[in-house]
Amino acid sequence: MLIADKLVFVEFRNTGASHVEKLLLKIVGGEVDNKHKAPPEAILASGRPIFGSVRDPWGWYLSLWASGCAQQGDLYQRLISDKAWVKVTEKIDANAKARSEQAPADQVKRVVLPEDLSAERAKNFWYADPENVEAFREWLRVVCSLQTRRAVDPNMAKSPIGKIAGLMTYRYFNLYVRGTAQMPVTVGTQEGLRAFEAQNSIVQHVIRQDSLTEDLVKALERSGIALSDEQRKMIYDTKASGRPARTERFYDEASVELVARREKFFIERFGYQRPHV
Repeated sequence: MLIADKLVFVEFRNTGASHVEKLLLKIVGGEVDNKHKAPPEAILASGRPIFGSVRDPWGWYLSLWASGCAQQGDLYQRLISDKAWVKVTEKIDANAKARSEQAPADQVKRVVLPEDLSAERAKNFWYADPENVEAFREWLRVVCSLQTRRAVDPNMAKSPIGKIAGLMTYRYFNLYVRGTAQMPVTVGTQEGLRAFEAQNSIVQHVIRQDSLTEDLVKALERSGIALSDEQRKMIYDTKASGRPARTERFYDEASVELVARREKFFIERFGYQRPHV
């Protein structure tokens, strides 16, 4: 999070936020708080405009996985921990036994999980090679499964969001929607999520990675910040670091559909289109 006199930028990791933050530091100055959390009420009450950032969910998951392959991020730390998997695997086994004694589950919506769900699998396969397409797809099934959400994020597992949306939507709400931690359990539908966000969003300006420079210039101008020709040129000339998302290579139809189903709120909220694979 960047806190400046004229604005506050709340960083949503893996959305090009670091690039935006560097540009804003040069333009408006301020201090950087690297805790990656929602701004406190004191900042919200100050009246400064809040900037946020988003990107397409398919690229976001690929970037999140790549960060794990570089041994970075909270999700990486959780999935390589033996502690994260003990209760999860016990519950999955118990649920499987219960299903075998009842009517068969809806196989269309059920995510087929790998037999090996463990910290060892995370370290030696999911995160071992950033060029391994099959490792990414298996990791994605694990991260997007309802059955494993306790391992992915214990707080998401407790939230109503965890049952109807994925990790990206959950993180978006935690950063940009006031009251998410106290969200009532009655918010159990996509319509409920949309209504809750509309009533409680703290963000005035959203910067999309796919139109980052244009969105940033518009956000600054609408916030009353006059840009010099030199600053405007810097925004348009500076390129974000990192490699392209390469979604066409890493995704197949099944994985595209999986993200589309879990991140339905986010895709509809920002009008993202499925990648062609």
